[in-house]
Order: sequence, then C-alpha cells, then structure tokens
Amino acid sequence: MTPLRERQLVAVLWLAVLASALAAVSVSHECRRLYARLAESERTEHHLQVEWGRYLLERSTWASPGRIEKQAREEYGLRAPALDEIIRMRP
Repeated sequence: MTPLRERQLVAVLWLAVLASALAAVSVSHECRRLYARLAESERTEHHLQVEWGRYLLERSTWASPGRIEKQAREEYGLRAPALDEIIRMRP
C-alpha cells in the first residue's frame, strides 16, 4: 500500500470515528431531552390524578343524601310525608 493510500485510509477512518462520536453525542442529548419530557408528563399525570381525587371527593360531598335532604328542608321547605299522608295507587 502506498503512503498516499495509507493517509487517505487514515483520514477516512478518522472521519468515521468523528462522525460516530458526534452521532453518539446527538443520540445521548436526544435521550436526555425525551427523558425530561417523560418526567414532566409524569408530574402532570400525578397532578391530574390528585385533582381528580379531590373532584370525586367534592362531588360525593355535594351529592350526599344528608346534604340534599337538609337543603330541601331548609331552602325549599320540603319534608318527608307522614305515613298517613302516603296514598297508594293500584294499577
């Protein structure tokens, strides 16, 4: 092999090594960026899960039968009928 050929081969190999190193850096950076997005998405998911739990608790509180009965009595003057006020209908 001639010295010119050897130098060309060495230059090509150096370029290949350099390209490989730059590709590794690029892939590593992209991996870190994607992992940061994943972590942010997981934090958002956790926050939404907590909010959903609070919403369910609040909904069950507002829809509790005791609260609705109290509101019916106090705000609308409603009451449960006495037994003698109940009329049964036959089909």
